Parts: sequence; C-alpha cells; structure tokens
Amino acid sequence: MKRLVLVTITVLSLVACGNSDEPVAATATTPTAAPTTNAQAEAAPPQNAARPTVDAEATEPNGPIDWNTEELPENNSIPDAGEQHAPGSEYPICLGLDSTRVVDAVASLPEYFPGEPWIATEIGDDCAPFTWVRADTGGTASSPTHILFFAGHNYDYLGTATLEPTAFTSVVGQTADTVTVEYRWPVGDDAFADPTGGPVVIDYRWDGTQVTMIGTLPPEVTG
Repeated sequence: MKRLVLVTITVLSLVACGNSDEPVAATATTPTAAPTTNAQAEAAPPQNAARPTVDAEATEPNGPIDWNTEELPENNSIPDAGEQHAPGSEYPICLGLDSTRVVDAVASLPEYFPGEPWIATEIGDDCAPFTWVRADTGGTASSPTHILFFAGHNYDYLGTATLEPTAFTSVVGQTADTVTVEYRWPVGDDAFADPTGGPVVIDYRWDGTQVTMIGTLPPEVTG
C-alpha cells in the first residue's frame, strides 16, 4: 500500500507541473508596428515636410512671357499718318485727310485770310488711283475753296484745280481718271448763300502724268 500511494503522488506531481494544456491568464499588451525596411524609409516623405514650390521661370523654357510687348515687323517700317500700306510696299494703297501728303499739301497753300489756315475738309475716293481733297478757309458759305489732286502709286500731290481759290465750288463726280467739279457764282443782289450764276461743270482728267482741265471757266469764277 505505501508503495502504491507513493507512485500515485509522483504521477500527480508530474501532471500538475508539465501539462501544457492548462489555460494561462491573458495579459493586456500593446501591439508593436511591423519593422520597416531601409527602402521603405527612404521612399516615404516625413509627415511634417513642406510641399515643394514650383519655379515659374523653370516652367517656361525661355523664361516668363511679357504680354505687354509686341513683335515688330521685320522691316520695322511705319506708314505715314493716315495712310494704309500694302504689306511689303512703300506705297500707300489709300489716302486720308490726316495723311502726311495731304497735310503737307494743304499747308503749302498761300493764306487767303491773314492768320486763317487752310483746312482739309473733304476727300474723294480715298483708294482710287486719282483722287481729290477739298480745303476751306474762312468758315462761311462764300469762303474760298481749293480742290487739290493726288495720283499715282504713292499719291503725289499734283496741284489745285485753279490757280486762285474759288467760292461756291463742289465736286459732283469722280471716276478712275476724272474728277468733275461744279462752279457757281453770285449774280446781282444774290444772297451769298444762294448764288444763281451757273453752274459750270469742268472735268479734270489725269493721263498718268498730269491733269488736264477740260472746259473753260467764265471770268465770273476766275475773277
């Protein structure tokens, strides 16, 4: 009996100490992050790193664009004031009242009233090869008038219709080579604004070189 009891006690002791199936009390632990490799550490940017800035000049191959500048024409030519020029041509294709040629021609007219300049007030077909400009001075219905002619590729000034200015004068027609001018004059006690003399119509024809007057003006017009 004593031997049996000792064997039983020994077996029970071994079971109590070596049984791995007995439950073990769990303890609260904090999970640890998985280790990162050196490649991952280099690829990931720091959380508080500043965002990269873009260099505006670097985005443009030739630097920033100045939108306030314009590209000049290759020949850097500037047409005379009031004139339109065909591309690559030195000759104007159209004339204007403020053209340099018109302004200079009007300024060359002798004064009729002291201190009163001549002023270009009307122009014909400004793109015709032969055209005209009206100049006035004095500012009344009976004030004198000059009709100036221009022609050719560069609109050369050819002179005036009459040597002396005339009143009550107007252009009534124009073709490619002819300008038609109408003249009137006062008779007796006519009011200055309503002359009854005439009218006389004169054609001024350009032959490519000069202007020819076709017709004759009465002495009442020429004085």
